[in-house]
Amino acid sequence: MKGPESEIMNCFKLLQEARRKLGEILSAFEFLDSNAMNLVLNHLEGARNPLPTSLHNFYVLIETTGSDESSDKQKLEAFLLGSMENELISDGALAQDINQASSFWLLREGIPEALMRAGAVYKYDLSIPVEKMYNLVEEMRSRLGNDANVVGYGHLGDGNLHLNVSTPQYDDKILSQIEPFVYEWTSKHHGSISAEHGLGLMKANKIFYSKSPETVKVMTSIKKLLDPNHILNPYKVLPCSSIS
Repeated sequence: MKGPESEIMNCFKLLQEARRKLGEILSAFEFLDSNAMNLVLNHLEGARNPLPTSLHNFYVLIETTGSDESSDKQKLEAFLLGSMENELISDGALAQDINQASSFWLLREGIPEALMRAGAVYKYDLSIPVEKMYNLVEEMRSRLGNDANVVGYGHLGDGNLHLNVSTPQYDDKILSQIEPFVYEWTSKHHGSISAEHGLGLMKANKIFYSKSPETVKVMTSIKKLLDPNHILNPYKVLPCSSIS
């Protein structure tokens, strides 16, 4: 693999192969970039890189859940070996017990905590076509330069990107470089500005980057029909102007 572009493409190919070779036992396919990995290793006690002699731009965490542990392990081992032979991956490790599996998951699930310990963080939960999702991370790095540490990780299987921008402290200048660019870019590439975590309070007024005015109007009508007094989950999802 020659560089980050070819490596992220190999992550996509690896996902396709995992779906084909592992089938119904494939239960998780997570990815994180080297910036995310370094944050966890530097800020979380007990975090260890299972590939300590290797330097990679991307890491993938694959989990299988089936009814036959022995058979599932054989499938995963064969998949790992085949992927290395086809040069989709350059190194890998298999968890040998539940404790080691938990240590692998810490590298992925510990990213939010590591970001908080590193300083201020701007978080974006986006849904983007898989083949384009990491382009946003690279463009954001170009925009911010050395002023911020841009981190990309998420659920590659459904195109869910967690774009996080880490800085020593909150800065309006940095925020103006991130927004509205991140929303405009996502809308331009037919993505959603809110994936698994919803719009909530902070992004309610940004809904038009993902939904047409006509769609929001229909959503508002349904909301008013079911909740005429605006007491159910108030001020969330729909912009205030549409329900006032």
